[in-house]
This record gives sequence, C-alpha cells and structure tokens, in this order.
Amino acid sequence: MITGNISGIKSVVIQRLENLYKISIDTSSIFSKELAEELNDISKLLNKELCAVINRHGKITGISVGKINTAEIPAMSAGDRKLNGFRVIHTHPSGNSRLSSVDISSLIDLKLDAMVSIGVKDDIESSFVNIGLCDCFNSNISFKELENLTLTEALEFNLGDEISHIEHDILPRIHESKYGTERAILVGTDSEESLQELCGLAKACSILPAAEVLQRKNKVHSTYYTGQGKVQEIFHLKQLKNADIVIFDDELSGSQIRNLEKAVKCTVLDRTTLILDIFARRAKSREGMLQVELAMLKHKLPRLRDANANLSRIKGGVGVKGGIGSRGPGEKKLETDRRHIERRIEEIKNELSKTANQRSVQKIKRIKNNISNVAIVGYTNAGKSTLRNKLCAASSSNTINKKGVLEADMLFATLDTTVRAVNLNDNRKITLSDTVGFINKLPHELVEAFKSTLEEVVDADLLLHVVDASNEEAISQIESVNKVLKELNARDKNTIIVLNKIDKASEDNLKRLREFLNGEKIVEISAAKKINLNGLLNTIGNEIPVKLVEKEFIIPYTEQKLVSLLHENSHIIDEDYIKEGTHIKALVQHEIYKLCVGFEVKA
Repeated sequence: MITGNISGIKSVVIQRLENLYKISIDTSSIFSKELAEELNDISKLLNKELCAVINRHGKITGISVGKINTAEIPAMSAGDRKLNGFRVIHTHPSGNSRLSSVDISSLIDLKLDAMVSIGVKDDIESSFVNIGLCDCFNSNISFKELENLTLTEALEFNLGDEISHIEHDILPRIHESKYGTERAILVGTDSEESLQELCGLAKACSILPAAEVLQRKNKVHSTYYTGQGKVQEIFHLKQLKNADIVIFDDELSGSQIRNLEKAVKCTVLDRTTLILDIFARRAKSREGMLQVELAMLKHKLPRLRDANANLSRIKGGVGVKGGIGSRGPGEKKLETDRRHIERRIEEIKNELSKTANQRSVQKIKRIKNNISNVAIVGYTNAGKSTLRNKLCAASSSNTINKKGVLEADMLFATLDTTVRAVNLNDNRKITLSDTVGFINKLPHELVEAFKSTLEEVVDADLLLHVVDASNEEAISQIESVNKVLKELNARDKNTIIVLNKIDKASEDNLKRLREFLNGEKIVEISAAKKINLNGLLNTIGNEIPVKLVEKEFIIPYTEQKLVSLLHENSHIIDEDYIKEGTHIKALVQHEIYKLCVGFEVKA
C-alpha cells in the first residue's frame, strides 16, 4: 500500500512503488543500492519526496509520497533506553541531502534507528547521502548527522553496529529527570554584550542557556522579527540542543511570538517577559508584588488582541455597526478579558497610591527632622546592596540589628526598596535608600510601575551612582542608568559616581572610566573589601546640604539626658566637665538646638 499524496500519479508509477516492497535489505546495511536507485529515479520523475520505512529484519513496512510526516511509521514498542527498531529512507528532490528540521524532529521524537536523506540527482552515483542518528548532549537526547556521504560510503555504513552502540552506550546516559530544568536558545540582533546579559537574565530565572544565536539586522522582520532562514536555523538548533524555550533579546509583538512559536514548535519569550518573570520571582513586599503585577498587566493588555486572534469573529449584517449579531463569541471573550485587566490595573493603582501617601508622610517627617536622603542607584549587579549593607553595618546609628538586603552575584538580586538611617563622620544622620537596579532595555512598563518606589530617587538630596568598575561594559551601563534617570526627571540631581569593585578592575578599565567621567565627582571603593568607605562617607558629608549650626551649651548635671541626645544626633567638637555642668561645643540640627536652647552659652 502506498500512502501520502498519490493523486494524479499514473498507475504504472504506483506499480513501481508497490514493487519496492519486494526488495530485501541486509540487516547490517542502511539500505540497498537497488532501493536507492529506484527511490532516486521515481522521485526525479514525480518531483516529489518519497519515503520508505524499513524494520530491523530488512523488510520495507511502509512507502509514502510527499512529506516525511505522511509516512506511516509504527508506534514505538521498545523501552525508554531503546530505539524503536525502524529506519526511514527518503529523498530530497531539490538535490540537497541535508536533513530538514522535520527530519530531525521525527528522528528524535520517534527514536528512529536512523533517518536517511538522499539528494536526488540525474545519476544516483553523483548523489550525496546524509545519515541522522540519535545521540546524547548534556544528558539529553540529541542527534548527530553524517553529512555528504557518497552512495558507496553510505552502503558501507554498518547500521547494526551503530544501533548497538546507541542502545548500550548513548541512550543509558539520558536522564529523564532533565525535564526539571528548562533549556533555552538565546537569540540576539544587537551585540555580543547584550546577548551575554540575556544569558545572565536567563540564569537568574533558573533557565539553562543551551546555545546562542546572533544576527545583526538593520531592519526587523514584521512576521518573525528575525529572517525566515534564521528561524529555520533556530529550529534546527533547538532540536540539536534539545531546548524547551527560545528567548529573544528584544521586545516582540504578540503576532511575532505566535508566528515564532508555530515555526519553532516551542515556547518563545522576549527580553521584557523574561525580566518581568524575574521581578515576579524576586518581589517580596506587598508593594513590590503589586508593582510587578501592574507591569505585567500593562505589558499584556496591548497584546491581548494578538493572543486571541484565533477566536471567532463572527459578524452579522454587512455594514451594521454595533447591532445584534455584530459580535461573535470570541469578540465577547476578548472584551471581557480586556475589561478585567483594565479593572485590575485601576485597583492596583489605588493600592499603590495609598502606599505612596504613607511614604509621603515619612518624607515629611524626615524634612521636619532635617534629615537628608541619599539614594543608591546603578546598573543591576553593580554592588548596590553590598554597599548599602556595609555602610549600614559601619554606622553607629544602627543600634538595632536590622537584617541586611540580599547580596548575590546575579541580576536583580533585590527589588524592594529599603530605607535605613546612617550616621556620617560628622555625626549627621542621613537616610540611605537602596533602589531597584537598572538594565539596558529596561521595560517601560517596569519604570512606570515602579515610579512610586523610584520617587526615592526623585526626592533624594544626593544620588550615589554605583558602577561596576571591573565590567568591560561599564561605560554603556552608565549610559543606560542615565537614560532611566532622565526618564524619571532625575538626571540633573547632585550625583557622586561610585566606582565599585576596584579590587577586581584592571588599570586600563579604570583609566577609560576616569576619562569618560572627567568633570564628575568620583569616589573609588570596594564595598566587599571595605576599601575607602570612610572616604565615601566624607564625600557624602561634603555634598549633602549643610543643616547643622555650631552652638555652645552648658548642660546641668540634672539634665544629662540632653547630653546623650547631643551625642546621638550632633557632631561634638569639644566637651568638658565644669562646676556648672557639662560644657559642650557641637554642630547641631535645628530641632535638637530648640531642645537645648535654654542652656546655650551666649557669645
């Protein structure tokens, strides 16, 4: 029986195909010369792909005309550590013998003994043959391809020995537990550096990068983002590396994601979705989780129509607008989803507004107490959290042991903004805010959603822009941070550039940074090694608004609580014990001065 697309084929040709069932193949050979000659000649005559399925007894069990997926390949009866006992021999009328993505997919999914393609030529002796075999890569099932073999080389190939090797040495190395770890093909169209950063983002999301593809393009393909040829290459690579996901280093439209998923037959993510997923995993506070949910909903809303493009769009009455029957069930579902998302967005905005009001109250208290606010900003993984922890640990104001924020060598290790009090070297108290890290191509939805949190940056008296001085891409990272600061209208704020990790930085890199930052206020430190943190505190003290006045007091011994207050909240210049009480000269805040004004020594 001949299956597939046989309509229009002459009966004499059908008979030739039927006669192929009579051919016997040696069990150790991949095919016979007679079978190869007939498949080549008939395929050339029909200009169609032919496919023959052979079992391990050398018997042809199926013949089909057309694509390989029309062949009737028996279901696998062997165990997970065995091949299914059938090999497929098929022709490529184009003359190119390279295995297609469909060929590889069939080989791996069905665990075939072999997948063989013959490039059709006028003379079979000039044809090339490719042989695909199952293989193991990183404990996952994969394939290997023997390319451009001559007919003689293919006939000499010992399939029996290869099957024995695969079943005894290759397949036992494949662990089914692999499904607990997702593997991804990373695709970039920008630069190697951006693709490496995408690799870091994938790892931060517990995804194993299996391969990287870079295609520099001046023009974006409206259907697939990248070119169709590159899409086929990605699918081929996905099969080779046994990947579960393809991640693009840019933002894709809903239709592009849908088209790509159909072409590569797996989940497709873009950079924005990956970053949003990391934020969703890392957010711990109620406010942080709401901000991430808001960003996700804003990202999803404009893509909702594309995502539901396959739903019904039944229209009733040509030219009728909004009448009965003008909307199908798919349209109703779409509009319901849209209204639900819009309603939830408003609910989240209202909740975040309440939190913002609470932060405003705290801000008013700080202003009233003449406490300056210093905000730490910078590229993700530049060392902001480490710096914040080290400054807080060194501060005498932290009498209560408060837990520090997470320090980790990963992108977006911490998301939730924390505010802590820190004493400067002159005993002035400031608040130190650690904000979410920035990144190149930071999704606009995230900037919008985190604006209430990032108000700490907008309202700060001073910014500490932390830079990873050991990173070769530090200059581009500085520019990315400045771009986000400009979007927040905070680019012109008084800023200290903190070159961190100088213990790891090369002198050449530091020289380039110093030249690039010429004219900026720079402090070079290593937060992890506690190098020059005292110098940074001095620079902060010089840059924040001076809110202290020099005053002299004689505090009676009956009012020693005021002496303690001055020590805790002022910079003591001189102190002496005299008959009338404690003589203190200090730089004091206005609020502290008002409490001690009754004991001031008048000039």
